[in-house]
Amino acid sequence: MSINGSPVFEAPAQTPAMHRLKGKHCPWITLLGVDGSGKSTVLAELEQALAGTAYSGLFVLHRRPQLVYRTAVASREGSIEHYGKAPHGRFRSAVKLAAMWLDWLAGYFVLIRGRRTQGILVVADRHSLLDILVDPRRYRYGGSPRWVETAVRFLPMPDVIVLLDAPTAVLQSRKQELSAIQTTQLRHNYLELVQAYPPGTVIDASQPLDRVVADMRELLVKMEQM
Repeated sequence: MSINGSPVFEAPAQTPAMHRLKGKHCPWITLLGVDGSGKSTVLAELEQALAGTAYSGLFVLHRRPQLVYRTAVASREGSIEHYGKAPHGRFRSAVKLAAMWLDWLAGYFVLIRGRRTQGILVVADRHSLLDILVDPRRYRYGGSPRWVETAVRFLPMPDVIVLLDAPTAVLQSRKQELSAIQTTQLRHNYLELVQAYPPGTVIDASQPLDRVVADMRELLVKMEQM
């Protein structure tokens, strides 16, 4: 079964640990990082990492819910191609931002809130509004950053922001769509974002995959006990 192009894993039986999450809001996290940080690879391993935890399932959103704003969902390659295009004007950027805001608002009440009360872990693979603050060129956003900050302030937001970070040389060895200078700047922007929108945590994505997944699982276990 898939929703929003993402697998939904549901445990076949309810354990005593799972019952601890029933009736209260299960954590909602967003996974951020520069291209090459391994977000997709970690998400592919996350389902198995939930085994033995209190979570009854996993629901993944990619970039945004796509309930209100469905058009122009760029592929990974398409997003990189936007770097060669001029940003949208202020009016079009404002309309696009408003559409994204409405999309996340509807997405929270339609797709996210109910699953959280069912003990399902919700993970956003990127968050389009947070991404705009870090990398407006990816979305061809030409409006004011303050508009985005205001939009974020009036939205239900993830409980934790997880940044997969690695040295520029490591990221460049995995993907070369961006220059080393661009990659370094984006790393700096993401680290500033995590500090500005706590609670946030940084995981070293230069580690072997099994270690990165283990760090993610350790974080999730701590969150289930909160």
